[in-house]
Amino acid sequence: MDIVQIIDELEQEFANSKNFLWSKKTLVDMEKCASLIAELKASLPSAIQEASYVLSKKDQILNKANSDAKKTIAEAEFRAEQLVSSSEIFKKSEQEASEMIEKANRKCAELYAVTKDNVDKMLKSVETYLDQNLNVIRRNRDELEKAINNIKVSVISDEHDN
Repeated sequence: MDIVQIIDELEQEFANSKNFLWSKKTLVDMEKCASLIAELKASLPSAIQEASYVLSKKDQILNKANSDAKKTIAEAEFRAEQLVSSSEIFKKSEQEASEMIEKANRKCAELYAVTKDNVDKMLKSVETYLDQNLNVIRRNRDELEKAINNIKVSVISDEHDN
């Protein structure tokens, strides 16, 4: 069950709680609520693991871009060495190698920029998801605390009346 479903069930438990006869007091299944809260706690680490996965993916993409750039540079250097047979060929090969290195550096910079943007978007998405769920959890905890305090006040009030 995901976090939102657990929270929905917890809200349903409070909404469906039974009132005592001629009283505003309600009876809540505390075992069920405790079970739902335990499930909620167990579900939180999966969201954190998803964030870690996104971060690990970022490094993998950056490493791939660096690897591709190094491979392109190595190919350019290899080709340049092959063309070194004479002065004219040497000059031409230096120019081509330089262009290839420049092209590889541009490609690397483009890959890095695209990768950075994609990772930023993924992290923003995870951050938004976590913020939304954290706000829901905080509201539900506040509501649960108010409900428990109301029950305590009602019980104390009944004890004083008796």
